Amino acid sequence: MCSLYKTFVFIFTLNVLGCGGGGGAPAVVSSDNEESSVGVTSPAYGKETEETDAAENEESQASGKEKFADPFSSSVLQYEVTDGKTGKVTTDTETLLTYPEMEYFYFENDNVVFDLTRQGKPKKRSELRQYPEWSVAGNHRMTATLRLSDSTINEYTWMQLHRKEKTSVKPPLRLTWAKAQSIGGKVYQDYLVAVFYHEKTGYKKVPLVPRTGQEIQAELRVYNHQVFISLNGNLVHVENVSDWADYKCYFKAGLYLSGSAAAEGRARVSMSQLAYSHQ
Repeated sequence: MCSLYKTFVFIFTLNVLGCGGGGGAPAVVSSDNEESSVGVTSPAYGKETEETDAAENEESQASGKEKFADPFSSSVLQYEVTDGKTGKVTTDTETLLTYPEMEYFYFENDNVVFDLTRQGKPKKRSELRQYPEWSVAGNHRMTATLRLSDSTINEYTWMQLHRKEKTSVKPPLRLTWAKAQSIGGKVYQDYLVAVFYHEKTGYKKVPLVPRTGQEIQAELRVYNHQVFISLNGNLVHVENVSDWADYKCYFKAGLYLSGSAAAEGRARVSMSQLAYSHQ
């Protein structure tokens, strides 16, 4: 009888522990849920994470901008609309080195972006203008890694070799994108085209390569009265420019919605690297 009573007490104790004495087990489950909740759904934690991510992104973007400090230190930014109203707006070097952002010039994913929309006849430009000027007799180079958009407009210019004069003059060299350009009886669609201008012979258009939509590495080099154009490490054209000997030249990079015909459309040039060198 005593043995049976002990057995009954033992079984009863086990049942009590299984039902009411399991307070420790739910506490552990509850603790796991709370930890998961804090890590995933807590509003305070989520806000802190967003603020941290934003701060990290801002810091990363700032460091991305600083890679343009060298070219910006010898450039000004020129924005122009030939509508008879806006005219030319120049951002000086000191301001440029604060990395300002406008609708036509801003930073995105560590790239500097030139972004313009043409609406009719007026031309638009958003370009970095390098200084000081130099002679084609020397050794001068501009390199850039950039991505060129397509567009509904006929053409745009993304690099230039220009000249300084007291009056407006035609640029000696423009590197352009053309929607459809007829050269020598052949039509080049969605193509990169070099447009030279020699005062005695006029314009000379040279087809370079098709636009791919991917980043390209472009190099414009002037050495001993010759111009060398290289794309993705390949030399694609050499031009004798001895007739430019008296020019005071400079480089330009960015976006110029050129073309004399009225047009409607948007174009973008995204640049992840830019450098000038002079020897």
